[in-house]
Amino acid sequence: MEVLALIYRNLRARPIRSILTLLGIVVSTASMVLFMSFGEGLRKALGAELSAVGPAVLVLPEGVEAFSPGYPELRPEAVEALKKAAPDLGINQVIPYVVLTRGGFDPQSSFFFQGIPDGLSPKALYPNLALAEGTLTPSPRGAVVGSRLAERNQLSLGKALRLSPRISLRVEGILKGSGGLSDNIIFVPASVVQEVLGTRNYTAAAVGVSAGFTADQVAEAIKARIAGVSAQTTGDVMRFAERAVRISDLVRFGISLVALIVGGLLVANTVMMSVYERIREFGLMRALGAKQGFIFGLVLLEALLLGVVGGLLGLALGQAASGLVNWYTGREVGVALSAITFRLASFALLVAVVLGLLAGFLPARTASRLKVVEALGRL
Repeated sequence: MEVLALIYRNLRARPIRSILTLLGIVVSTASMVLFMSFGEGLRKALGAELSAVGPAVLVLPEGVEAFSPGYPELRPEAVEALKKAAPDLGINQVIPYVVLTRGGFDPQSSFFFQGIPDGLSPKALYPNLALAEGTLTPSPRGAVVGSRLAERNQLSLGKALRLSPRISLRVEGILKGSGGLSDNIIFVPASVVQEVLGTRNYTAAAVGVSAGFTADQVAEAIKARIAGVSAQTTGDVMRFAERAVRISDLVRFGISLVALIVGGLLVANTVMMSVYERIREFGLMRALGAKQGFIFGLVLLEALLLGVVGGLLGLALGQAASGLVNWYTGREVGVALSAITFRLASFALLVAVVLGLLAGFLPARTASRLKVVEALGRL
């Protein structure tokens, strides 16, 4: 307790420098927590979205990944081959769809169209969907709109949606909110989207698995039987997403590392200046019998205390910033993109502790090696 009181008294004697140093650690830790929370949020959001999808296997053109379909390249011949071979492959439904995106980076001006087979309800793809008003199955020139997108763009039944200068649809149904990405999708007939894009191809096909078969078995059978396609299970898609998220985690950590280094330098500067200002004090302590290890531990503990307190405050600030991000993304797209897990919080505090130890090591070493005669000789 006496050591802690001595450290507190020293930090309080230089309040401005101590507060500025603490703020540096708080900001650097909070920025790291916020950046890394996006990866945790994406993992949770993707898991929730994939669990809401009905069909267990996704069939794509060969060489195309689930999250980068690009221009539709799944040929109708491949879809027909899937339907014909369905009983032999353990398939109970084949739902080809085509995707069209309109707008920019701003969610307010972005529209995501998913074209499904004519006369099919979107519940075939997303079983948890529920209708708020209108009809659930769009007509050949109709559209069913997700709740959040309808609210954001003030879309009501009968309103026109223009896909191209010569093609427009009427809103025929509005879905209830589900709290997922489907709240931001406009479901339309696939033939309309294909007409807009000038193609007969599809983006992908969702495949249901018959009783007695596993998704992995069906995926392997599709790849062996149908040429020019790849088949991915929900687990495959999640593993691919996990790899992508880990890469983005490394990028975000690299960015936040700059802030951490700056925070570490601030701690090192404060502790080193404190050492130089207290040389005479350290000399008196050594003259009274204090050992080098005690001086080393005293200075190192001071740096560690700054790191721990700054880390805790940074974690709290990061949590508040994460909540603000989720409020915005929840309002705009209906998905929480930030999540601070126990793993992330523990990692942030560990980084803060290591930061304090590394920043305080050199000043502590310098203070412990001061010669008593030289230290007492300074005024």
